Amino acid sequence: MFKKLDDEETIMKKAKIAIIGPFNNRGGREIEVAFIADSLSTVYDVTAYSTEFMEKDNDISLVNPSLTVYSKFQPLSSKIKTLLGKSIRYDKVYLKKNDSRSVLELEKVIVDVDLVFILAQLTSAHTKKIISLAKKYLKPVLFRTTGTITQRDIHHPSFDYLEDVNLFINHSESNSIFFKERPSIFYKVIDQCVFNEEFINTSIEPINQITQFYAASRLDKNKDIVTIIRAFNSISSHSHLQLHVIGDGPEMNQLQKIAQHNTNIKFYGHLEHNAMMEVISHLDCLIISSREESGPYNALEAMILGLPIISTRVGAMTSRFTNEDSIWFDAQDWKALAHKVLEFSSYDQNTIVQIQKRNNEIYQTYHLKETIAKAYLDAVSLHI
Repeated sequence: MFKKLDDEETIMKKAKIAIIGPFNNRGGREIEVAFIADSLSTVYDVTAYSTEFMEKDNDISLVNPSLTVYSKFQPLSSKIKTLLGKSIRYDKVYLKKNDSRSVLELEKVIVDVDLVFILAQLTSAHTKKIISLAKKYLKPVLFRTTGTITQRDIHHPSFDYLEDVNLFINHSESNSIFFKERPSIFYKVIDQCVFNEEFINTSIEPINQITQFYAASRLDKNKDIVTIIRAFNSISSHSHLQLHVIGDGPEMNQLQKIAQHNTNIKFYGHLEHNAMMEVISHLDCLIISSREESGPYNALEAMILGLPIISTRVGAMTSRFTNEDSIWFDAQDWKALAHKVLEFSSYDQNTIVQIQKRNNEIYQTYHLKETIAKAYLDAVSLHI
C-alpha cells in the first residue's frame, strides 16, 4: 500500500531563496531587504543572511519580524587564534541565526537553496565568493545593486565574474548605463516603494509655507549631512527656518559640534520607522545631500506624504523627477543649498500644493508596493 500523504506533503515544497549581502543594523538597504523578503515569501521560502555583524535590534527584523535572519559570526576558535596572534582562515564565512545558536557556513547556505539573491554593491566584500559558489553549485543568481555603478566596475578584468549573474536589478536606467556596454550582462530596472505604505495616512495636508526642513538618513560621510548643517549655519539669522536631523551614525558627534551654536537645528538620533514617519509627516521639506546613492529610500517616504524635496542629482532621483529643474543643487555646495532653502521658503501656498500633489502622484503612479512586489516576483519566477 501507498503511504497516505499528509496535507503538507501533498503541497509542493516552496523553493528556497537566500538573500545575501553586507547588511547592517540601520539603513534604507536594510529596509529594502525586509521588503523584498516579504514580497518573495508569498511564493518562496526566504531567509536573509548578512555577511556583516548585526545586532538583534536591527531594521530588517523591526520592519519584517517574521523573517529569519542570520548574520556574520566569528567562531570561538577564531577568536582565540586572533588573541594569540595566530593566522585564521578568511575563506570561510560563518553565519549565526540572530535568535538562536544555529550556525551555518556560507557555502552550505548556497548549496541548500534554489536561488541566490544578492543585495549589495558590486565592490562589496564576499560578492565574488558568493557568485563563484553559486556557479559551482549551479544556482541562479539575481543581484540587486545598492550603489552607483561605475565604468571601472563593469570593464575591469577583476569583475569578469559578473557575467555569471543571471540578472542584475538596478534602481534606474541612469545607474545602468555601463551595463549596456556589455551585452552579456542582463539587467532590469526596479525602483523602490515604502514598505509599510498601507499604514501611512497619505491624505495631503496643504503646507502654508516651507519652514521645517529635514534630513533623514544614516549620518556618514557619503550622506554629507555636513553640507546641510553649513547651509543652515549660513542662514541662521532666519530663525523661522529650522532643520531637523533624523538618524545616527559615525558623523553624529562631529555634526552636533558644527551645529552647536545654531538653535535652529535639532537632532533626533535614530527613530524606528513608524515613529520617524510620524515626525516627518509634520515637517515641510526633505533635503537629500548625498554624494552617492542608488535610491535613495528616504525620497519615497517624502513622496508618499506629498512633501517637497531638495536634492543632489544622485541615484534614481533624476529618473524619478525627470521634468524638475527647481529641486537640484550640486553635491557639497552648501552656498547653493542655502540659496535653494531660501527659495523654497518663499513659495506661496498654491505653488507648494502643486508640488505636494505632483510628488504624491509620482509615487502613486510608479512606486506602489503592489507594483514593486510584482516586479520582483516576475523577475525571480524566470530564474527559479
